[in-house]
Amino acid sequence: MGIFKRIETITTATMHQVLDQVENPVAMLNQYMRDMEQEIAQAEVAIARQVAQEKNWEMLIKEAGERIAKRTRQAELAVAEGEDSIARQALTDKQQCEARKDEYTGLLEGSRQRTIQLREQLQELKDKFYEMRNKKAVLISRARVAQTSKSMHTALHSIDTESAAKGFSRMEEKIAMLEADAEASRTIRFAYQPYVSQHAEPNPQVEAELARLRAARSEATDAEAQVQSK
Repeated sequence: MGIFKRIETITTATMHQVLDQVENPVAMLNQYMRDMEQEIAQAEVAIARQVAQEKNWEMLIKEAGERIAKRTRQAELAVAEGEDSIARQALTDKQQCEARKDEYTGLLEGSRQRTIQLREQLQELKDKFYEMRNKKAVLISRARVAQTSKSMHTALHSIDTESAAKGFSRMEEKIAMLEADAEASRTIRFAYQPYVSQHAEPNPQVEAELARLRAARSEATDAEAQVQSK
């Protein structure tokens, strides 16, 4: 049946082949699940139609049986009344009904066999669907891990180590220059401090103490001069 055209592919294909043949394994797995759900729905519709057809054959068989019984009674009554021509007509129709009944019976048996096959195929498809659904989470996790690993591998190999080394060298030189500038600034600051001290604003207390010492010195000098003059 056309509705089961993917069963063989689904049941025989391995998941490694799926991962190798598609760019996005997650999307492909989801697509597989949707395809199988659609196939299951179509199979169920086909089985329902097959069952409906079986009921139709059963009804036709029942009607043919009733007609056969009716024609049999008519033929018996016609014979009893000496109406051979009517009996022949009844028996002829009875034979035709029996032929149709046999045909309907054969069609019913064939339909039942196809229904059994459809049910088996449907169950096979459902089993595979449940199996894939249970594996889906694990496979998606594996696919994502593989994609992440591949991305990291690609990123690591895409790094230009030579350019990175040159960049580090330039940064090292720049940092060394900054350190030299900082050391030079510190040296200039300490060298400038005595000059700043010499030109600082006078301290009133220091100046007063200095004036006192100068006055004492002047008094001592005057006293010595008077002693020497005597």
